[in-house]
Amino acid sequence: MEVLKLFAPYGPAWLGGVLLTLVAFYFGRQFLEEYKRQNQRKGELDLKREERKQAEVDERAQRDRERSQMEGRIAAQMERSNTLIEGMKTLMESVVASNDVLHADLVHSQARSQGMAEKVDHIYDRVDLMYNKETGR
Repeated sequence: MEVLKLFAPYGPAWLGGVLLTLVAFYFGRQFLEEYKRQNQRKGELDLKREERKQAEVDERAQRDRERSQMEGRIAAQMERSNTLIEGMKTLMESVVASNDVLHADLVHSQARSQGMAEKVDHIYDRVDLMYNKETGR
């Protein structure tokens, strides 16, 4: 009641104005608190969104690194395969050359063996002829 006595000299309009001002301050304060909470939530959502984007960027970078490493391994493996293929080609060429030499030696050896067989046959015929002459006497 003492509050009413304070405003009695100014009239009921002042009392209504003060009450209206208090109500406006109350709701204004509520509005500001809600506004701050909304801004805080929005900031948290933005932060989470940025964290997700950063996580996606990091994940993409990790996949790119892994793909680059895998491509490097594949390239190294291909290089080793190509080197191995070249080595096998060289080996096969040397085997073919060696086979050609062996074949030529075999042909030469067969020709010599044929010649020796003819000589042995000739000697056998001569010895046989001489034996027949000796035994025929």
